[in-house]
Amino acid sequence: MPPVAVYEVATFYNMYNLKPPGRHKLAICTNLPCALSGAVEAAGHLKRRCGVEEFNQTSADGRFTVQEGECFGACGDAPVVLVDNKR
Repeated sequence: MPPVAVYEVATFYNMYNLKPPGRHKLAICTNLPCALSGAVEAAGHLKRRCGVEEFNQTSADGRFTVQEGECFGACGDAPVVLVDNKR
């Protein structure tokens, strides 16, 4: 299998990481229903509190990785955050 095929899959799905994540993974949905319910502001707050500037970065102490997620299928509870892959 060519390396580019592996890279395509690894970068398409957010369950795969190209580098080691923090001890706790925080994934926030920013799709339209969550965004309209404050997810963009909540994502900014999470990033500031964890000390990261962009999504997919890990805090300096290695405790938290903040990720942007696709729809988690819970739009009625928007905005939705998964902590260690649990709602």
